[in-house]
Parts: sequence; C-alpha cells; structure tokens
Amino acid sequence: KPTVGLIQLSEGHEAKFNCSIDIPDARQEAAIAWVKNGQELAGNNQVVINELLKCLPVLFFSITHVQRVDAGDYCCRLSINTKMVESRPIVLEVEGLPTFMHQPEDRNVTRNANFTLTCVAVGPPDPVQIRWLRDGIADSDFHSSPSNYTVSGVDKYTQFSCEAHNQKGVTTSREANINIKVLPSPVSDVTVMERKPDKLMLSWSPGHDGFSPLTLCHIRVSSTSVQTAPLHKVSRRRGEVTNTRFINVTVPPFQYEVPGLKAMTWYNLSVSCSNEVGASPLSMWIQSNTTEGVPSVFPRNVTVQQNESWLVISWRPPPEDKINGILRGYDVIVRHNAQVNTVSLSASLGNLGISAELQAKLQDVMVLRSLLYVGKILGEGEFGSVVEGHLRQPDGTSEKVAVKTMKCELSEFLNEAACMKDFNHPNVIKLLGVCLEGGTGHFPKPMVILPFMKYGDLHSFLLRSRLGESPLFLPTQTLLKFMVDIALGMEYLSGRNFLHRDLAARNCMLRDDMTVCVADFGLSKKIYSGDYYRQGRIAKMPVKWIAVESLADRVFTVKSDVWAFGVTMWEIATRGMTPYPGVQNHEIYDYLLEGQRLKQPTDCLDELYEIMYSCWRADPLDRPFFPQLREMLEKLTEKLPESFSREDIIYINTSFPEEDPDGEALPAVHPVFSSSPSCSHQAAENSVVTADIHGSLEDEEEEDDGRYVVVISADPSLRCPAVDTPLLSSDAFSQANGDAVTDVTGADHGSSDTSFLLR
Repeated sequence: KPTVGLIQLSEGHEAKFNCSIDIPDARQEAAIAWVKNGQELAGNNQVVINELLKCLPVLFFSITHVQRVDAGDYCCRLSINTKMVESRPIVLEVEGLPTFMHQPEDRNVTRNANFTLTCVAVGPPDPVQIRWLRDGIADSDFHSSPSNYTVSGVDKYTQFSCEAHNQKGVTTSREANINIKVLPSPVSDVTVMERKPDKLMLSWSPGHDGFSPLTLCHIRVSSTSVQTAPLHKVSRRRGEVTNTRFINVTVPPFQYEVPGLKAMTWYNLSVSCSNEVGASPLSMWIQSNTTEGVPSVFPRNVTVQQNESWLVISWRPPPEDKINGILRGYDVIVRHNAQVNTVSLSASLGNLGISAELQAKLQDVMVLRSLLYVGKILGEGEFGSVVEGHLRQPDGTSEKVAVKTMKCELSEFLNEAACMKDFNHPNVIKLLGVCLEGGTGHFPKPMVILPFMKYGDLHSFLLRSRLGESPLFLPTQTLLKFMVDIALGMEYLSGRNFLHRDLAARNCMLRDDMTVCVADFGLSKKIYSGDYYRQGRIAKMPVKWIAVESLADRVFTVKSDVWAFGVTMWEIATRGMTPYPGVQNHEIYDYLLEGQRLKQPTDCLDELYEIMYSCWRADPLDRPFFPQLREMLEKLTEKLPESFSREDIIYINTSFPEEDPDGEALPAVHPVFSSSPSCSHQAAENSVVTADIHGSLEDEEEEDDGRYVVVISADPSLRCPAVDTPLLSSDAFSQANGDAVTDVTGADHGSSDTSFLLR
C-alpha cells in the first residue's frame, strides 16, 4: 500500500515516497519494484521487516531535483510465485512554468487575407492564460489555453508569437514567420541540353517561388521565317515574320523537350514560371539551333534516258521544307548484275554545306587529292587523328607533312583551318593546305595538311626526356626558351584578336630546330568587341587548364589564355607532369575557389614561379598580358648563364710529366674542344684528369677580366672507359696560356670535385 495518493511539487524540489506490502508467508520468494506509467524502474531501495511468519517489505523512492519529465503515476508491483499484484498509484504532479503543446507555425498567406494561428500550453499549475504578440508587441487580451487567434490580414512580412502565463510565471513561444505570397523570381541557367533535327531539350533553374509552390512554367519559342505557321502568334518587325509559340509545362522537373521544330533553324527561347499569384518575368533570351536531319522525302520524277553508251538520269529535287537541312548532293545507285556501286557527286567545297564566307577563305589553300600521299597514323585523339603524309611540290619534289583528319563537326574542323590560313609567325604552326578525300559516303571528307614535326608535341617530348628509355637532361635555359617561344606565339595570336582556349603543352609542337610552335586551334575564336567570347553550348573542355572565371560562366578572354599559359609553364617546368596531381576534374572549381593553385616544382626558380603564379590571379584584370610575360621571361633568361655548348666548355687532358714512363715531357698540343660530359681516364702509365674550364659568373659586369673556373671531378661515375685525346704537358699548358697562370686559389683537396680559379 502506498503512503500517499497525490504529491504536488514545484520543479527543483525533492520528492520522496514509499510503499509497503504484507506477505503472510515469509517463506515465499517475492520480488517488488517501482513502476512508472507501466514501465518498471531500476534502483529501488528496499527494507524487509520479518515478524514471526509475516514479512513486511518497505520500498522507498526518491527524486532529488524534480523535473517535468518526472511527473506521472507511480505504483509498487509485487511478483510472488506466478502472481503479480500492483498497489494503488501515487500521482506525482510537478508544477512549473507553462509548457507548450502546440506553438504558432510559419504561414505563407495572400496579402490582406484572414488566417488563424493556434497556441496551446498546459500546467500544472492551471489555469494557463494565453496572450498574442505581433512583432514582439502585445496584440490581444488574455485567453484561456488553448487559443485560436484570427488575424484579419497583413500586407508585409510579420512575426507572431504567444505568451503562456500561470502562477509560476511566463513562457514565450517561438516566433511564427508570416510571409506574403508574391510573384516568383525569374528563372536562371536556361540551357539547351540536347539538340535534334526537330527538338530541343531545354532545362532551367527556378527562382524563388514567392512563398507559393510553382505549378507551371511557360516556354516561349521564337523563330524568324518567311512564312507563318498555324497556332503561332505572328508579329511583324522590320519586314520579317516572327513565329512565337507558348508552351505550358507542369513542373517539376524543370526541363522540357520542345517538339515540332524545323531542322537547321535558329530559335530564341525564354522561360517563366507561375504560382497562385501569377507568372514571373521572362528569363533572358537564349539562342540555339536544331541539327540537320535527313530529307523526309526522296527526289521526285526520276527519269532515265539512254544515249548510245550514256545514261542520262534526271529528277526533281524535294521541296525545300522537306530537305531538313542543306542539300549536299545526291547518291546515284547503279546496279550491275545485282552488284551495287554508290557514286558520290561533286566532291567540292560547294556541297560540303559550309558558309560562302568559309568557302572563300579556303579556296586558295585547296590541294588536289592526287598530290597528297597518306601513310601511317602518327596519333589519334578524341577530336581527330594525325597521319604521316607526303605532299608533291610543283617542282616535282616531295615534302614530308602531317595530315589531320576530322572527328569533330565539319564546320568547326574547317574553321580551324581557316584560322591557321592567315597565320605567319615562326612560333605559330602554318597551314600548308586543305584536301578533300572522296569516298563512298554522302560527302567528301576534308583533311588539313600541316608541316611535319620530327619531335612531335611538346608534352610527349617532355615526358620522354624524363621517363623515356634514354632520359634527356633539359637545363633550365632550354625550358625557359620553350616558354618564351610559346609566349611569342600567343602574343602574336592575341594581337590578332584570337583566343586559343586550349593552350597546353600537348597543343604545342617542336620544330626540328627545337623551336616551339603554338598549334591545334580547334577551339579558337576570333573576337572583337569587348575582347571576350562566351561559349554558347556545353562542350568537353580541358578543365585543368581553364581559368576559374571560365569554369564558372564559360566566358573566355585573353586573360583566360594567360591562365592556361601559366599551367603550360608549370607542365614545362615539371617535364610533362599532369597539373593538380590527386585532384579530380570535378573538384577543380572548388579547389581554385579556395585559393589553391599549382605548387612550385622542386627545381623551379623562385622568380620563374612568381611569373607562373601571376597568371593565376583570381581577378583577370590583375594578370599580365602576353607581351609582359614574354618580356619577364626574356629578362629571366638573360640573368642565367648560357647553357653549355661546344664553345662554352674547354676539355683539357693533363698529366704529370714526372710520371711519364719515358721520363720525357709530352709535346705541346692545342686544347681539344668537346661537347661530351667531363670524365677522367687513368692508365697504368700516367694520370689523366679532364677539367672543365668556364668563365667566372661572379663578376658578370667585367667581361674580360681573364678569370676562369676549373672543375676537376674525381667521381668514378663520371669516368669514361677511354679518352682518345692528346695529352697536354705542363710546359705546353703554360705555353698555351701564355704563362698566364699566376695564381691558383680556392682548391679544396678534401672534396671529390676540385675547383681552381685561374687568372
């Protein structure tokens, strides 16, 4: 039996209560526990009083600091043998500040329309009174909980809350945000995802919904033609007929395939979206065109006339609106004994389907197919392949050339050739000609003829120098020369208003004299107004070479090419390493936004890295132009000593006359010049040391100070197996130097390499 039936306490006080149970037979095993709201509690304190054959267990329970969660019904539960007995409950009520059971919620409402808010709070102690607040100021009298508060409407963003009062104090609810429904914001990122002959797949990003769900979006499609079409809204502008279609689309998803379009036609597209208030403003117009389709009908009225050994075939062309593109030619199929031969007609620029302007540009560089011999494939990439070829010259000689074939779109491929046609610079690759390959297809295949580069592209050359079977040491002076060559080429291109947009070591070629030429203009564009170009469609782009602003909005400027030049310099300095090692393509944009840039290569000069880093400044206006870059690189090159050549290093074999087996001094000979690395040769009869003699770098301003540095290497790895070089005696050496050896300083005999300063 419990000691008390109801306990009322305030929060923070201590609660104590107990329960006792009479068990007539003390020999029975019994278990007793406290239960709250049907759930057994742990941690019971139990005292057992035995009186003869009676057992009186007393169970105690205490809570040091009572909280609201402790309120409930408590009882004792006795388990004896297989029976279970529960006592009457002890009700524990915890009094405190009012507790909210329901608080006012955010609402999106129509301007000046009525709406209702609800607030529910409970004790104990009761009663609980509710008062409403508008923007933190009391807006009503007290009402008993629960309270439903009707607002007669608002015309701006407002916050409502409620206060709950009881004997213990006041509790304030959360603030409910009341938003006014408005028109949606304009959509953004309207993009044509896929083009077909009769359809365009359009996608867009909705703007803010105006606090009302978007239910419909409206696509506006406009084209210009000479005829009107049914169900089209027609408006005249400057003598043209503009056909405009309005298409309603249920959303989401926020994309739609616009049907019923004409092949090879340009369209303007704009999108708006609606909620219950109305439609958003139209987005900015974007322009896109449908692709070329196959003719929907065949030629009509085909007739054949025989004239002796000739067959004259004539026909009427399909209607223009059924061609679905540009008529490039006809295929005439001739059957001979069940064999079919396809003859392509007019393999010329006229039936390639390119603009008259592009035809005019290419007319004077066309080469007869019979003059070009095509051989083995030199390389193949995603956008085309390059094969070895020989071009027959007018004088009968043959020139080795590289022939580039097409994998990309025809117009882009020929535009690249047209770009190269006007270039005339030693550091920009030159176009030799364009040739048309006839075949069994529907129209000829163009091929671009370029000079043959023995060393191939710069990136492959750098990789071979570092990782090839016979690694080649490239001194810093050589790497700087590569960079200066590219800067000269890009200075020329930018001066002619051309953007390259794909500058990288792989797109630079090495001439036979190791001069670098900028090449591969497949992505280049000519620019005029504002010196920028916005790419209007999604294309595969080399993201690790693209400037951060171009990744964001596909806007390309001369400063975008400067960024790519900085990455190309890094490729050269690392001998062909891939930029941003360990960073995936899809991570590049966030990586650059965090301020990260390519790290300084291990053996890269600090001043050279500063020039690189200037190309990657976040603001394009802060990046240098190509003339400045070329000038900085040339100045850095001038500060460095020239790389060793046949004229730079004098190799003199010397021996000690007193060790000559014949005891005679060797005859005097002139110094022998060699371009091979310095090495030592030791024989049983004499000692031979090879010394490298260089001009001193310490006093560069004193050109003729007569000072030289002699480096004698004792490293066994630098020894040659044999040096077939005449020896120079000490007397002859003195004679050769005009007895000018007056001072020998700076010798360190403890090191493996010994240096002397000769005056």
